[in-house]
Amino acid sequence: MVVLEGNARTGVQEGVVDGVGVVHAQGAGDDALVALTEGASGAVLLVSADRGLRTRVERLGAGVVGPNWIWDRLDT
Repeated sequence: MVVLEGNARTGVQEGVVDGVGVVHAQGAGDDALVALTEGASGAVLLVSADRGLRTRVERLGAGVVGPNWIWDRLDT
């Protein structure tokens, strides 16, 4: 799942796009990510370099990795 905020929301409609869930944050993207984490029924793995956001979701039990985690998987 990806959360888009601000002008980025105009790039992709909400829903499932190419197998990826897209959510438009109505306010701050960080707050939307925390809310999604709180409401998750299963394990959550957040990809972010934002230390404040990482701390907030870790308190909720989410796993957190940095952006290189994705780059390592895309670089095949």
